[in-house]
Amino acid sequence: MLWIIIGVLMVGTLIIYISGRKNRRAAYSAQLPADQDTIQKGDNIYEEMRNLAFTTNPAQLGLSLPTGNIVYGVVMDWALKEGIATVAAFSTGDVSLYLSSGGGSIGGGQQAMVAQAGKAFVSLAQDYLDKTSKTEATPLPAKNCVRFYLLTNQGIFTAHENANNFKNGSSIWLPLFEEGNKVISALRMVETR
Repeated sequence: MLWIIIGVLMVGTLIIYISGRKNRRAAYSAQLPADQDTIQKGDNIYEEMRNLAFTTNPAQLGLSLPTGNIVYGVVMDWALKEGIATVAAFSTGDVSLYLSSGGGSIGGGQQAMVAQAGKAFVSLAQDYLDKTSKTEATPLPAKNCVRFYLLTNQGIFTAHENANNFKNGSSIWLPLFEEGNKVISALRMVETR
């Protein structure tokens, strides 16, 4: 029962967040770095930003990773009734939220609370690497599902879970999903300040 209440609260929070951020595409685009010429006016900003997260490599983040298969980033796609919410977090604390309905938040890692949540999310993802499979494709999740992509120095690894398994507490991915939701909550708290 507790998980159902927590799940409903998290979904409610995300729905409120999505509703409050609709139609802010212009403001969102204005926040892009000046040298980011891959994003052009008229493009679907959600798809471009999501793809940019997947192509971000350790060198671009200023990371020098040890040998082995090391997770340096996580992309979590969550299919909701209103569309897809994508959280991208990196071990540097860089965090962004992209909404397929338009808007989102980039550069959230500049706030200590958000950076800490992002780092914890990526750190925990390392423990799940052996439960994923390597992929070249990065499709969106099916309706009412969540897809995790773990970005590593040896490629992209993925896993897919039905959101109902988070609600009933049966998912092995629940702790990672909760860390992803902490990132969303931290972003929301910073936005409301």
